[in-house]
Amino acid sequence: MALLKKLIGKRRGLTLLTTFVSVISISISLWWNAQLSIIINAVNSGNTVSARMILPACATMILSAGMAYIVGLCSGWTCETLAHDLRMGYAKHFILLPLAEIENLNAGEQLSRLQNEINDVSGFLRSNLFSIVDDLIKFIGTFTWLLILNPKLTLIANAPVILLTGYTVYSSRVIGLAAQESQQANTKMNGFADTLITVFPILRLFDATSLMKKQYRESLNQWEAFTITEERKRAILMSLSAVLSCLPLLMLFLIGGTQVIHGTEKVGTLYIFINLSGNVSGVMMNIPGRIAQFRRFAVNMKRLEPSVWIESGRGTK
Repeated sequence: MALLKKLIGKRRGLTLLTTFVSVISISISLWWNAQLSIIINAVNSGNTVSARMILPACATMILSAGMAYIVGLCSGWTCETLAHDLRMGYAKHFILLPLAEIENLNAGEQLSRLQNEINDVSGFLRSNLFSIVDDLIKFIGTFTWLLILNPKLTLIANAPVILLTGYTVYSSRVIGLAAQESQQANTKMNGFADTLITVFPILRLFDATSLMKKQYRESLNQWEAFTITEERKRAILMSLSAVLSCLPLLMLFLIGGTQVIHGTEKVGTLYIFINLSGNVSGVMMNIPGRIAQFRRFAVNMKRLEPSVWIESGRGTK
């Protein structure tokens, strides 16, 4: 992942700004839930909800919505900048190559990188890079706060997360390997197509069109089979992950509801746990797909690394 480090290092300021804004956003979200919990407890106790309680909660809600917009703006700006640097670095690499090396390049392989690897990497940067960072910040911040509010309920309700984590590691490895095989088959097919274009006159001369066409179809069928296998494995494993992710919420209702009935916990606090459960168990549910996408992203970045020139602070690659 040296190439990713270079891209982030070049835009370190934007990356740190986006991360900082995400931390502020989750902090405001937690504060909003705390205020709402106070209002719920007051209503449940039959007390009057004063304007002194309502107005700060409304202001926090508006501020939270504004911060969500700022997070999306900063992350989109940063990711598009990183994708732009990647594309320009790819173009700059070929500009700096000697003419002799340019003549020896395989056009099919380079076209495959441009249409597949760079396209996939750019898509990942736009839609997943800071989503993963934001999910991690939400998970750490929310779990820590819930642990402070009610350690027993937090640990018991999230005990199934350990099982989900083990399953996540296994499923992400399976999906990642399937995605890598699909990408390799795609690159092979594009390279084979370039070879067909290059030797087309020879094929006509020796009447070998039918033979090469058969081999190309075999390559195409192989890529299609790997792609279907990848999508099938992803669907099966992610479906089971969704089922397992319901266990923490069920435990939360069971244990938290029991505590509320016995009077050892308040309704407002249980609301916080239920409302923020997605920041813990929901993040874990999405991890198999996230890791699979990241592994595919890592494979593409490794392939692109020799063909991308990223200028550092000293003007070197």
